[in-house]
Amino acid sequence: MNKFKRTRIWMAFLIVSLILMACGGSPAAEEAAPTEAVAEVPATEAAPAGPTYTILGAANRDKTQAAQKPFLTLDADKNMLVVWAENSSGGVRQIFASRLSGDAFQPLGASINVHTNVLADSPTITVSGENNSVPWVAWSEPSPGFGNIAQVFASRFSAETGLWQQAGQDRGGGEASLNLSTERAGTDPFIFSGATELGTVPVPWVAWEEVSDVNPSSVQIFVAKGVKDETAIGGFKWETVGQVKEDGEQTLNVNRFRISEHPTGVFAETANSVPWVTWHEVGRDEASRIFTARGVADPNSPGGFKWINVPPCDPNDETKCTLNINPLNDAKDASMTAGSTVAGESTVPWIAWPEIGQNGKWQIFVSRLDTNTRNSFLQVGGSLNVDPNHDARTPIIVFMGNVPYVAWLEDDGTGKFEIQMRHLASDPQTGTWSLDTPADGFNLDKTLSDFDLSAVASADTIFLAWGEGDPATSAAQMVIGAFRP
Repeated sequence: MNKFKRTRIWMAFLIVSLILMACGGSPAAEEAAPTEAVAEVPATEAAPAGPTYTILGAANRDKTQAAQKPFLTLDADKNMLVVWAENSSGGVRQIFASRLSGDAFQPLGASINVHTNVLADSPTITVSGENNSVPWVAWSEPSPGFGNIAQVFASRFSAETGLWQQAGQDRGGGEASLNLSTERAGTDPFIFSGATELGTVPVPWVAWEEVSDVNPSSVQIFVAKGVKDETAIGGFKWETVGQVKEDGEQTLNVNRFRISEHPTGVFAETANSVPWVTWHEVGRDEASRIFTARGVADPNSPGGFKWINVPPCDPNDETKCTLNINPLNDAKDASMTAGSTVAGESTVPWIAWPEIGQNGKWQIFVSRLDTNTRNSFLQVGGSLNVDPNHDARTPIIVFMGNVPYVAWLEDDGTGKFEIQMRHLASDPQTGTWSLDTPADGFNLDKTLSDFDLSAVASADTIFLAWGEGDPATSAAQMVIGAFRP
C-alpha cells in the first residue's frame, strides 16, 4: 500500500472516532468502561474569607456637636469601650463614654466632667480591679475652684449605680485633682493599669503633663498610681511614683528645662508586671526627641519605684537615650503597647511614632525593646508610610495575638488625611510591614479629612475610632470601625 492510501485510511479512521466520541463514545470504549460505580470527589472547601472592614457608626451623643479625642479599650468581656470629648451648647465640652454591645453603642453613664460648664479635654480609658472589671477614665479640665487652672481628674464607673465616681484625695471643695500643685496646669493625662506583683489586683496608673514648680517655663511628666484608701474620695488615693530629683521634683524629664508632651504608659515584661512610660521633649532650640523609662522597684523612692531611662542616658548627651532614628530630626507623639511576636514569650514594649525623614516629610517608624539586652530598642523595618513623600501623623500600635498592627493618618497628597494600617508580615529583624488598608479606605465620608485616632485589638478584631471633619470648624463625627484580617 502506498503512502497516499495509508494516509487516507488513517484520516478516515480518525474522523469515525471523533464522530463516535461526540455521540457518546465508541463501542470499544463502552466495553472497556468499569462496571463498578466511580467514587464521588469530595467537595472543595471554600477559600477563607479575606479581610473585612465594617463601619459601626458614629458615637456622638449629639450628632449636631463636634466630637474629638477618642480613646478605646476592652472590658473584661472583651466589649469595646470608648471615651471622647464632645462639645455642648453654650461653648462647653463634656467627657462621655460608651460600651459597644452587639452593634449598638450603650451610654456608660452621663457626663464624666467634674464641672459641666467648662471645656474638658484629652480623655483616656482603662479597666482595672478584680478581673479588670472596673472602667477608669482620666481627663483634664479647668477648675473654677482652683482659679480655672487645668486639673487632672480620674473617675471610676460603678456598675451598681451607673454613675462615675471621682477618686483621690480631696484637694479642696471636694475635688480630687491629681496635680502635684493645683496652682500649675495639669494636662494630657494617660491612664493605664497593671499589677506589679503576681496575684495582686490591677490598679490604675496615670501619667500626665504639668507645669514645673521649679522651672515654670518648662512642662514635666509625672506619674501616680491608685491605692485603695476608704478615707479618700471614691475609696482611692493617688500616690506619686518615682525618685525625687535634686531639684525636689519627681519628674521623668530627661531635660527639666524643656517642655514634655504626650505621655503614654503600659505594663510589659514578666507577667506584664513592669510599668513603662514614653513621651517627647521639645524646646530650647533642640530637636523634639522621644524618650522612654522603665519602672524599677526601689523601696526608697515614693510609690516604691524609680524611673530608669532605656537606653541609659548620658548626662552630657541626651541623644544617647532618645529613640529617634535621627536625634537631630524632630519626633513626637509616640504610641506604646506591650506584645511579643513569639507565642509564650514575655511581652516587651513596642513604640510607634512620627519623625521627620530625610526628605523633610513626617514618616512613621517602629521600635521594640531588644529581647536580648532588655536595655535598648531596635528599629523594626523602615518607614511605614504608604507614600514617603506625604506627611503622616498620629500612629497607634496594637497587638492582635502575636502580630503587631500600626494605624496612622497620612496626607493623600491634597492636604486631606486618611487612615492607613499595616501589620508585621515577617520576623522583627526583617521588618516587612504589609498594608491592610481597604482599597476604598476606612472613612465613612470620603470627602472629609480625619482627625485624631485610637485603636484596640481583641483576639480577632481591631477596633478603630477617629474623627471625621475638623472639630474646630464643624460638627465632627467620632466614627468607629472594625477590621478583621
